[in-house]
Amino acid sequence: MVDSNYRAPGIVHRKLLNPLLGKLAGRGVLPGGTVVLVVPGRVSGRLRTVPLTPFAGAGGRFLISPRGETDWVRNLRAAGGHAALRAGTTERIRATELSHDAAVPVLQSYLRELGGMAKVFFDDLTPDSSAAEIAAVAHRYPVFVLAGDGAAQ
Repeated sequence: MVDSNYRAPGIVHRKLLNPLLGKLAGRGVLPGGTVVLVVPGRVSGRLRTVPLTPFAGAGGRFLISPRGETDWVRNLRAAGGHAALRAGTTERIRATELSHDAAVPVLQSYLRELGGMAKVFFDDLTPDSSAAEIAAVAHRYPVFVLAGDGAAQ
């Protein structure tokens, strides 16, 4: 069964870009705040990694999934939001998923910051989308607010 709230990355992203970005981000050498999310797999329990760029804005720090119900989203939920971010050092975090209503202002701020790049990540939203337009599709885009536990390794 294919989840309608999931947009799979292309083969170039899966096989080339994500592994390369993951290695660089994990070492802390990428500009722009890209990190590696480290979370246990929901089935295997093995640590899974994916490069992501947390969004700092709208009054907090967030992980947003423009691709929808991805494996990292499902794994993070299964782990109760407990994970780590790696970028040279490792920061343990707690990620709490926002309700769709609470996600609207975060998504709106994120879209505005993305500007013209928003069309690369979102099929149905633009930087000019109204709160009502975002609310209508917010269920497609999981948003997690991040809190660190103060422990770096």
